[in-house]
Amino acid sequence: MNDKNNKIEESKNAQPSLGEYVYQEVLQAIRDGQYHPGERIRESEFTKSLNVSRTPVREAFRRLQSEGRLTFEPQRGAIVAELNPQEVAELYALREELEGIAARFAAQHASDMEIANMEYILEKGREAKDPRDLNQINWELHHAIYNAAHNRFLIKAFEAISDSMALLRGVKYLPSDRPNPLYEEHQRIIEEIKNRNPEAAEKAAQQHIKRAFQIHLETSFQNRTAK
Repeated sequence: MNDKNNKIEESKNAQPSLGEYVYQEVLQAIRDGQYHPGERIRESEFTKSLNVSRTPVREAFRRLQSEGRLTFEPQRGAIVAELNPQEVAELYALREELEGIAARFAAQHASDMEIANMEYILEKGREAKDPRDLNQINWELHHAIYNAAHNRFLIKAFEAISDSMALLRGVKYLPSDRPNPLYEEHQRIIEEIKNRNPEAAEKAAQQHIKRAFQIHLETSFQNRTAK
């Protein structure tokens, strides 16, 4: 019995395999917006940055491909996957509901410090010059609202779709005239949270997601016709 217990304990304390480590690093890079949908992602970059051979990197890439997070194209290699139109529509429909609830709950439960953090992130986004930075700050603000909702089941729901949500972002889905309206939409959500108005906060968040979906559709159409 002691031998069995020792093996169980050793298994719990075992370090992840090199392939698992590389997989987690590549996945986190996609989650963090270092690579956007449709962009090439090179094995050589990870072999160098992680100081590993190509074998665990290829293993990680194959795993991400099987999960639908990467695709492989002739002449280009590994590409961060893009959702198809039906998947985009379904995900935005879910986001509209979840983010509306998150804003509603945040208006009820957010602390003054959490609201101040939202305002800080909002202004940080306004000062961002690089569209890629703005895109990442946008997601940071949405995370802050979810966290301020103080509902563990809502957070679990958000985490369950977070990898798919990462495949929505992308500089090409952020038109040059989008930053100012984006700031105003976010500002309205935060104002209603700060005013402790759950219904108005929920409505503002849902309108924001509806507009984001519309922008995604418009830019997707423009990108297809430009090819």
